[in-house]
Amino acid sequence: MHNISLVLRHEIATTLRKRSFWFTTFIFPLLIMVVSLVPQLLTDQFVGDDPVNLLTGPAGGTQQIGYVDEAGIITSLPADLAGLLQAYPDRAAAMQALQAGAISQFYELPASFMQTGDVVAVAPSLSPLAGEQSQDLLRWLVAYNLLGNEQQASLVLSPLGAVQETVLAPAEVDNRSSVAGFGVSFALMFILFFSITMSSGYMLQSVTKEKENRTAEVLLTSLDSQQLMIGKVIGLGCVALMQMAIWLGGGMLLFNRGATLLASLGGVTLPAGFWIYLLLYFVFGYLVYSSELGAIGALAPSAREGSQFTFVIILPLLIPLWFNSIFLNDPNGTLATVLSLFPLTAPTAMVTRLASASVPAWQPVVGLILLAAAAWFFVRLSARFFRADTLLSDTALSWGRLRGELRKGVKRAA
Repeated sequence: MHNISLVLRHEIATTLRKRSFWFTTFIFPLLIMVVSLVPQLLTDQFVGDDPVNLLTGPAGGTQQIGYVDEAGIITSLPADLAGLLQAYPDRAAAMQALQAGAISQFYELPASFMQTGDVVAVAPSLSPLAGEQSQDLLRWLVAYNLLGNEQQASLVLSPLGAVQETVLAPAEVDNRSSVAGFGVSFALMFILFFSITMSSGYMLQSVTKEKENRTAEVLLTSLDSQQLMIGKVIGLGCVALMQMAIWLGGGMLLFNRGATLLASLGGVTLPAGFWIYLLLYFVFGYLVYSSELGAIGALAPSAREGSQFTFVIILPLLIPLWFNSIFLNDPNGTLATVLSLFPLTAPTAMVTRLASASVPAWQPVVGLILLAAAAWFFVRLSARFFRADTLLSDTALSWGRLRGELRKGVKRAA
């Protein structure tokens, strides 16, 4: 036990001294948030409830738009739009103004507009965002002239205001209908994915580095290879738990909500015992993947060769991310249920399902039992690879050698 404690403390101290660990813990999540939020913030600068805002650029300037009304629909303009829209008698006059730069684009309402609703848009270049905004303005302007009232025009185009939802069965969890619920579900999926893969990757790096610098030879003179593996798994697991706690706690502090974060995120609800399930699925998921990558590290003579097999190992954990839409559209469907019960995909799939909608009570329990059994099996299997002959070997790692060692390990672990 003393030897395991020494290895455990060494792994924690070594990992915490790495700049890459602190980068992935603090800087990497911030970069993801910036990449995700900046486009939305830039878009929001062009969008607003007031029709005038549809023509307002990021610097507060305006872009004048022309129109040719052959149908005789637009007979008046609201005061706040009078300087932003310019009427032209025909297409030739509007085209001349467009070429001169007096307007950014113009719309032509043909004489058959009341029968067809068709409109011709002319612009010097394609701009999907600006085009959508100016089309929204034109729709509002046509509705205003047909109804003769600004409020009624806005109501016709957007008849629903704020919708207050009343849940008849509060115990039922269904966060799929809100943007906040969707965000919480997939934030948890990505946090678990990155926590498990990064912490498991540290296991591979630790083992291969000690093989490359011959530290493994020194360690095996004073402790058993099994003690070495157990100490590494526990030590790196503690670091992973700390990293995940920082990410979850940092998210709460970022939104400045504290204990009421979930209540403030659009009524997001989580089932009873959710955080316990999240912790257990993370721990057993970590044991599965860290033991697998630890076995690869024991066989690989260098970190470069070991990293070539990393993608194959973590491939099952990527599957829920590829099929993430099913957790929103059909979280209790066949595919989502299978992914959440299969041990290699369960760590991210089951937690995402629990955060998305109500899951039958037996499924998280069964999924956890299967995952725990898989963790026990892979830890035992990995222990068979942690032998002096593999840790000290410099034989190249190949698929053939890996298959052979795997068959031997399965026979010994069974």
